[in-house]
Amino acid sequence: MRLIAAFLTASLALAAGFAAFTVEPEGDQVVDLMTGVTTLPQGGRLVDAERGLALEAAYIEYKEGEFVKARDARLVRGDVRFRAGELVYRAGEERVVLSGGVSLTTPYLEGLSAPRGVLFLKDQVAVLEGGVKSERPEFSAPSLVADTAGGLVLLVGEFSYRDPELGVTLRGQGPEARLLLRFREDGEVEATTEVPEEVAARLLAYLER
Repeated sequence: MRLIAAFLTASLALAAGFAAFTVEPEGDQVVDLMTGVTTLPQGGRLVDAERGLALEAAYIEYKEGEFVKARDARLVRGDVRFRAGELVYRAGEERVVLSGGVSLTTPYLEGLSAPRGVLFLKDQVAVLEGGVKSERPEFSAPSLVADTAGGLVLLVGEFSYRDPELGVTLRGQGPEARLLLRFREDGEVEATTEVPEEVAARLLAYLER
């Protein structure tokens, strides 16, 4: 659970931090009095000192309490390092849309990357798509749906997963292949291709949203 949970934990902190942050512009800070939108064309940092969270980006546009858009975004919280080519957070939708390449490194997870993703903050679910890869633990799949509240990760499509305990690699062929990973509190991972129907239906629905 610790391995993937850090991904959404950082994102939830990010969303919470957007509610109350200090702004450190790199250059100009342009405020549109008609719309209430603030733009940092040279980028800068949004910092939530209370939560130990900092969002750094080459370009930032935001309206407090409504949305944040950032390009070449780097989120830092403790040992968590999160990057995205573009990040869009909308408070009303309670989700973060990521594009342009996404990557995450934590003490428990190394080299997780994908071209794009969506974080469903209220449901505590993260979706990564376009070809997902992880260096530790070692796996790959076209798509991934992570339910951090339940400690579940569903690899969708032609997957590869190397079991660190057994030293064997599990593979699934074709777009209908599924592998369910259960992350236990002790750090162990259980992998099975026998995905309960209700679990598959619930998690796969997020790929259509």
